Amino acid sequence: MANLILDRHQQRVLLNGMECSLTDLEFEVLWVLSAFTGIPLTLDRLTGHLHDNDVETDIQQLHPCLLALQQKLPLPRRLGMTNDRVILS
Repeated sequence: MANLILDRHQQRVLLNGMECSLTDLEFEVLWVLSAFTGIPLTLDRLTGHLHDNDVETDIQQLHPCLLALQQKLPLPRRLGMTNDRVILS
């Protein structure tokens, strides 16, 4: 099963231990994507205040590589969350 770590503080994404290169905006959109787990997240850096009802629109505008990443990641069995990090595994 894929392991995805979104580290908001260090602005990096790790997929199965490998760092993914993303722009700031792609990172923020991927952060929104993590809301599909049912955990409401509020973003206020690049994308303004996003709430659950904005997730579907943002997913449709994902960069193609992020869409591919989303399709490869199964629904997480476990979610770990701190103020700066979301871990889906």
